Amino acid sequence: MIWGDAADTRARRVRSGLVLAVAALVLTTGCVATATEARSVAEVASGPTPEASPDPTPVATPVVIPADGPVVGEQTVSGVGPRTEERVPLAVPAAARSVLIDLSCDAPSHFVAELGDAMMLGQAQLSGECDGSRTLAWPWTYGSSGMLWLSIGPEVGWTLSVTYSSEPFVQDADLVEECEAYSQVYSQVSNADDGYGFYAAFGADEWNTRVDAAARSAAALADASDTSLADGFAAMRDVLAERSPIPGGMTEVQEFWEVHRPIAETCAWNHSEIAVYAEFGG
Repeated sequence: MIWGDAADTRARRVRSGLVLAVAALVLTTGCVATATEARSVAEVASGPTPEASPDPTPVATPVVIPADGPVVGEQTVSGVGPRTEERVPLAVPAAARSVLIDLSCDAPSHFVAELGDAMMLGQAQLSGECDGSRTLAWPWTYGSSGMLWLSIGPEVGWTLSVTYSSEPFVQDADLVEECEAYSQVYSQVSNADDGYGFYAAFGADEWNTRVDAAARSAAALADASDTSLADGFAAMRDVLAERSPIPGGMTEVQEFWEVHRPIAETCAWNHSEIAVYAEFGG
């Protein structure tokens, strides 16, 4: 196993776990985000021009309403480099049920994109390489916000080609089920590490027992999977079974993240994001 920067990886894992745990708590306790109704095209056209963003200022084209078909509007926004504090304003028509974005970049770059408050909406941040291979898509609901957060490489020029559709975003039901099942596997491993390392709730024998159980769960998922995640589940089974003999740091092993990341991305793009059901720290 290859060990990376343990402190950095653990910090990322803790922040991710806390955010996901809060998301799961919010969803189970019935908290609802304050609703922000989509503005009509006329309201967008008559409203003030969005404030300037980092150089250069994004330029938005007018929203176009086709005569028929599911496309109810289109928009193009361009900029350079990362946007952190400011967000990209989108002119979402009232008839939209989903937002689809083709992102192009003038240089290779990794990106992260979020439409509105993903956690409160039960949606996900989308991430990947800016290579034009996939269309970013989100459901548009009554509580959605037309503010897009985009993180991308410094000095990288980017263009968003946005399509607004009257067709709703459709989740893959099989992926929803398998991502939920994998959330249990990921939680087993995370809780094993936390219980042994952070909270000293048990010793090395219990840690090994828990990781063995997670490996068996991953194997069962791989055998039963009907989706593109089958190979990822099998790879996770192997990583957990062939783990480093040092207990308490399974989620600090490079191979673990190399396998976990594409599984997590696939689930996120289906807006069936992986959650951590934390056993400790609550």
